Amino acid sequence: MMRFRSSLKLVALLAVGMGLGAQAHAQTTPVTFSLDFRALGRHAAWYVALDKGYYKKAGLDVTIIPSQGTAQAIQSVESKAAQFAFSDVAGLVAARANSQVTAKMVAVIYQKAPYAIFSLRSGANITKPEQLENLEIASGAGSFTQKVIEAFMKSKGLKAETVRYTNIDPAARIGMLVAKKVPAIETFAMSMPGVVKAAGAQDAQIFLLANHGLSLYSNGILVRDDYLKSNGDKVKAFVKASLQGWHDTIANPQEAAAIVAKHVKGLDAGVALQELAIVNALVATPETKAKGLGTIDPKIMASSVDLIAKSIGAAGKVQAKDLNDTSALPQPPIKP
Repeated sequence: MMRFRSSLKLVALLAVGMGLGAQAHAQTTPVTFSLDFRALGRHAAWYVALDKGYYKKAGLDVTIIPSQGTAQAIQSVESKAAQFAFSDVAGLVAARANSQVTAKMVAVIYQKAPYAIFSLRSGANITKPEQLENLEIASGAGSFTQKVIEAFMKSKGLKAETVRYTNIDPAARIGMLVAKKVPAIETFAMSMPGVVKAAGAQDAQIFLLANHGLSLYSNGILVRDDYLKSNGDKVKAFVKASLQGWHDTIANPQEAAAIVAKHVKGLDAGVALQELAIVNALVATPETKAKGLGTIDPKIMASSVDLIAKSIGAAGKVQAKDLNDTSALPQPPIKP
């Protein structure tokens, strides 16, 4: 009889335990995270955090959605379609200058901006800022990269007005470059694998503005100001879990490439790995190795905002202190 009662107690305890577990699972908060584009290899870290359960452990049920650019990602946050977004400082400055946007950056992921100009070594072979003067660059109508190039050139005392931009669809730019119908194209550094595949490693030349003096923060985690104030614990949890994903991605890019390829239909792990080799170099910098992933230096943020604001005729309209908040960064910091 005693054994039977003990068994009943054990069953009851197990049932309670299972109930508590289910309750804890049910208490995870659903949140949506908007990427800056369709899911690619460069986005592996977010899927690593998802796949390894970092978000779940933080009490978050995260859904990752694509977008058609940084502006749309910002709009997703502002419209409350997403609680978090992956967007850039340039887009945030422009949005703040032109509308009642309240989003703030709570972690800078790309410490180095990915803006790049590609050429052929057998062609224009752009390796120095001075070569940008009088250069024809394949770009797109309204491309913000043009503003960045202009600001970069002016900071070097170069004649930015001499650059000629030719409107060419992004999908056709690499082909036009390889065919030598244009001497250079502007795109993000993550396009390097595609350029190498088309032009060959011996002929592909990249000019990364950040390697030549462009001090500009790029992509990071955005959240609305009201959500940050009312859900600070969730923001901290999301940022920490995301940075853990970035830590693992930098430490083991092959694993990260396999994970993102598993989650994103049609994505090749080999191509994802090539992209990660470029992206990780934008993230794991001397600054993040010293201060932690996501770190925001007030001086660099101020100069970034100033550079972009001047380039769009919004000098004085946007203040760096209104665009970022470091309260959600984990302590101790997560270093690459």
